[in-house]
Amino acid sequence: MRRPKTSRPARGYSLRRRLITTTLGSSILVGLISTLIVLAIARNEVNDAYDDWLEEGARLVLALGEGSIGRDAAEPRPIGAQPALRLDYQLVSRSGEVLLRGKDAPKRPFVDPERRGDRYYDVRADGEDWRVYVRHHDTLGFSAQVGQERDDRTDLIWDMLESLAWPLVGLWALLGLINWILIWRLLKPLARMTRGIEARSPSDLSPLADDSRAYEVQSITAALNRLLGRLDRALEAERRFTADAAHELRTPLAALASRIQVLQRSHPADQAPALAAQLQRLRVDMMRATALVENLLQLARLDPQSADALPRERIATQALLQDAADACAQAAAKRNAVITIDARESVLYGNRDALYTALRNLIHNAVSYGRDGGQVRVAAQRAGQHIALTVSDDGEGVSPADLERLTQRFFRVLGTNVAGNGLGLSIVARVAQVHGAELRFGPGLNGRGLGVTLLLPLEGAAATVQEG
Repeated sequence: MRRPKTSRPARGYSLRRRLITTTLGSSILVGLISTLIVLAIARNEVNDAYDDWLEEGARLVLALGEGSIGRDAAEPRPIGAQPALRLDYQLVSRSGEVLLRGKDAPKRPFVDPERRGDRYYDVRADGEDWRVYVRHHDTLGFSAQVGQERDDRTDLIWDMLESLAWPLVGLWALLGLINWILIWRLLKPLARMTRGIEARSPSDLSPLADDSRAYEVQSITAALNRLLGRLDRALEAERRFTADAAHELRTPLAALASRIQVLQRSHPADQAPALAAQLQRLRVDMMRATALVENLLQLARLDPQSADALPRERIATQALLQDAADACAQAAAKRNAVITIDARESVLYGNRDALYTALRNLIHNAVSYGRDGGQVRVAAQRAGQHIALTVSDDGEGVSPADLERLTQRFFRVLGTNVAGNGLGLSIVARVAQVHGAELRFGPGLNGRGLGVTLLLPLEGAAATVQEG
């Protein structure tokens, strides 16, 4: 059986770095190509100029040859009669004898005298490559051969290239700096947009500010605003549906609960035990449905809230913990559980109704999922820049695999045989979120059971988190 291929996420890259690299790279490439074209044109021009110089030198050598060969052979040649030509020239007879030559010219002819015609030759003599122009004297029969080493021309081209290299490097460096500055400035609207989105709270779906004149940025902002608008309308519709449905269910559930109580009074257990048992189970189911509706209403109220919109105040810690424990006193009495309160901090900062709901749910879970006759401890103490509200029990606890899913809505640990709807810890997690707090799970009392801690920021730290 073939395993399905797992797609790996594409490796990210910097758009700014790529823009600079591509613009600078393309500029360098075009600059190199332009330089090569300029050098090729310069090489042709230099070759043409040097070829003209060789041709002119050949005329001068022919004139020198006419003057030298026209003398009587026995007549001594006066010193200084030969012009001092700075040419690598040869005056070659028809038989191939070098009659006259320059100081650096080879002793053997550049070109075989049998080659007729005034033209240019590329030859190799004395281990060097030469460019040679040959011009024949039609009357006297000798030829003037003027040559130039190829290296002289190549050295000139390299000198030109060296002269161009440093200005080109400087221009490319300047171009890279200009590109970096311009691209950085042009991409600033995207950076501002990124910072603005990151600074928003998860519940802030208001439109993004469109302060850029770039069409591309404007189109991205408009698309994001349309998406945020659709998402806001969808979430608002979901919250409205949840709130309306929960609110509409409260009235018929309350009416059904009243009728069940009336039926229980009309049919006491001693007269109709079977019917009374059925009515009691119906009443328990009704209480579960009522609790579910109340939790849904609570979530519907908390979901629109954000950290900066939640009203906060200084709260007496002891009174808050005591009120939450009293709300669970009846459930604790049924299981013979003992609730103890340890408030080491007198005041905390937050929304009292939300914190009361969270503590009540935590205490109720500790009583319901703890052991019969167990202990439940509710504590408040300082922990650095936070106040830790902790509810611990000494029950069987929760497996590590289930800990990660405890705050999921409607999730319930299997095998507990405890009635519930799986929304209690979801409400606690939402309360922690709107307070900028941290929710932690750990061991309970004496290393047993479950301990749930809500780390609330102090009053000054909470204001900082709210502004951030």
